[in-house]
Amino acid sequence: MMQGLRYCAVVFAVLGLAACNRARTDTVESYVGPTMPRPERVLVSYFGVSGSQVQLDQGASARFERAVGSQTQNELQSEAAQAVQVALAQHMVDRLRAYGLPAEIAPAYAVPGVKLLVQGRIEAINQGNRTRRTVIGFGAGKSTVTADAQLYYAVDNARPRFLTAFQGEADSGRTPGAAETLGAGAAAERLSTSAAMTGAAHAGSETRRATDTAEADRLAEGLAGQVGRFAVSQGWIPASAVH
Repeated sequence: MMQGLRYCAVVFAVLGLAACNRARTDTVESYVGPTMPRPERVLVSYFGVSGSQVQLDQGASARFERAVGSQTQNELQSEAAQAVQVALAQHMVDRLRAYGLPAEIAPAYAVPGVKLLVQGRIEAINQGNRTRRTVIGFGAGKSTVTADAQLYYAVDNARPRFLTAFQGEADSGRTPGAAETLGAGAAAERLSTSAAMTGAAHAGSETRRATDTAEADRLAEGLAGQVGRFAVSQGWIPASAVH
């Protein structure tokens, strides 16, 4: 009976923490100027990033996988950087479209007309320590993605006008680990079993990529929210569109 009550308490704690696990974003430079015409397009560029800005997972299964795998550290870093870069841009586009803005990935060629340009840079990708997240949880070994973003307004081929800038960070949150939900003994047994299996190492790789992408998605939602609120301030969309 007590075990069941404890399990229910943990479940509710997980749900509560997950609900609060949102990106933190701030405006670092505010727009001061007249209201501008609604842009015909909102062009979201892939944010700049390099593999050197990626700190790979320091968990036991991740280090084991790297030791027996065929990919170099540079290759793994570049792969993680590209996955976050693509997920961030695409999710921002999806969210801005949901607000009612004509968003798309910025093409490589010049686009005529009135445009809002969303550009930025991914400052850091830290995969943390998945072993600690899995076993301990509550923020131990958390992974993070941070980025800066800028908005520009451009008409045809004229020089883009800087409008405002944001910064944001998303992390893996503070959900309980296996030691809390299974008990310390069961968690340790599960960890030792999975670490000894090559297949589990591959599964860990897929989970880490999914975590990076999930954090990029959360960060994209936060940054898109900032863009949406700017659009509301300009009268391009109703305030009810940004939720």
